[in-house]
Amino acid sequence: MARPAYVIPVMMVAFFLVCHTMTMAKNPRNENDKEVPWFGETLPPEPFIGFYTKVAQCLWNVNPVCGLQIYTHLFDQSKKLDDNCCNNVVKVGVQCSRDLGWALGLYKKFKPHRALIDKMSIITYQECVGRKL
Repeated sequence: MARPAYVIPVMMVAFFLVCHTMTMAKNPRNENDKEVPWFGETLPPEPFIGFYTKVAQCLWNVNPVCGLQIYTHLFDQSKKLDDNCCNNVVKVGVQCSRDLGWALGLYKKFKPHRALIDKMSIITYQECVGRKL
């Protein structure tokens, strides 16, 4: 049965909200950050038809704990992914890693960091593939 069109944007917002909430629990300095993209902002338009469907399929395969590690690693390279998360990154593949990063970069707050997010999504994938060798 096909999912209603609103499910995909809701899943993306929920994913990023969970990541942010888990980050706040570990780093209380972020507690007062009311500028996060999922508070009060609508989901950015799709860059092309079907993009959010692809992203949702990727999200179904990312462990939420791993999602938090990836999110944290994108902006702080000293925070490394554990072996289970690296296995998850390799399993979802380079295209899903890039698509998830691109989706994050669509939000207004992260637009200035799009190049970094894209670069780090590729580097993270390559690091994890290297660890599996």
